[in-house]
Amino acid sequence: MGRFNTPILSESAKLALEQDFKTSQVHCYHMRCQVILLKSTGRKSEEVGEITGMTYVSVNAWVKRYKDLGIEGLINRSVKDVM
Repeated sequence: MGRFNTPILSESAKLALEQDFKTSQVHCYHMRCQVILLKSTGRKSEEVGEITGMTYVSVNAWVKRYKDLGIEGLINRSVKDVM
């Protein structure tokens, strides 16, 4: 059995991720929001990876970055100017 890497989302964080997932024009950011939303439901990283087209390693890396930096951590530095 693997360890659990499930982000716990407040209602406001969940709403912000859902809004950005629906409205973002930046594909990579859109997918990262989806990763966090899917992982917050308790899905395995492998399953989330299959849904999003990412490896489970990438899924885990984005979850860690979200836990460390919040929603801002999902945005590439080069993309912040576009958003």
